[in-house]
Amino acid sequence: MRVVFAASLEQKKMIKDLIDHLYHSVFPLYFDEVETKELIRWEVLNTPSEQEEWLETANDAYRIIVALQVLISLLELRSLPVDNEDYKKIFFRNKCILEKYGLSFPFTYNQFASLHNTGLAFSMFTSPANEYLI
Repeated sequence: MRVVFAASLEQKKMIKDLIDHLYHSVFPLYFDEVETKELIRWEVLNTPSEQEEWLETANDAYRIIVALQVLISLLELRSLPVDNEDYKKIFFRNKCILEKYGLSFPFTYNQFASLHNTGLAFSMFTSPANEYLI
């Protein structure tokens, strides 16, 4: 007999927080606002609703969390080296983990090889610099 632990609500919240971080801090570096809205419409990295059991075990949740964290770390480098095979393997492995668990991540490594959007001042997807209205 084998005992497994179900994924906790905190783990599901962590996954949603990491996906929000990708949309609001990482994707705006590479995509403009229109493209980011399209990603939302295409349900990229969309998780099922709370009622659906899409994570079977805590181990599944940890794998998704780690895959998201690794991809965020890579993408926050601001531009991935095009010819670095180690980065490509890491990117592809973590992309496959997300897709294994039903999270759509339809990107290639080369799409993140350079920054596409440097003017982020007024995007609705970027985080504000502060919380005060002036």
